Amino acid sequence: MPLEGSMMKVLAAVSLTELILQLIGARKAIRDGIPYDAPIGRGRPEDVARDMWATGSGLSAPWHTLAAHAAGTALLIARPRPWVRRAVGLLGVLYILGISWERITRESFRHPDRETTPLIASGLVLSVAMALLGLGRKRR
Repeated sequence: MPLEGSMMKVLAAVSLTELILQLIGARKAIRDGIPYDAPIGRGRPEDVARDMWATGSGLSAPWHTLAAHAAGTALLIARPRPWVRRAVGLLGVLYILGISWERITRESFRHPDRETTPLIASGLVLSVAMALLGLGRKRR
């Protein structure tokens, strides 16, 4: 049980850090007009704040996903349970897909800059960590 408890604490810390990065991404996307641009559709720069309610932005998941993420992180901290660990792991998988689909991700990795590339790369690494910690096999 102690190993499971320490894994939950690490997952909670990773999840909280990813949530903070998502919020920073949302702020930057709204401020700089960075719409979602994925195979499922494309937003307009002037609609980013509105699109955050349904589809998110080029740098962040939508508000409802971030709210679920915040709730899952709070539960990991306050009342860690295996189902919460798995839910946060699944959210990590969704973030991996969302980050990978965005055109700004591919452009940022091809032509790195000081603001966007570290934000995207960090978010992707943390999403992978969330998925692995949340969905990995339970240690005994």
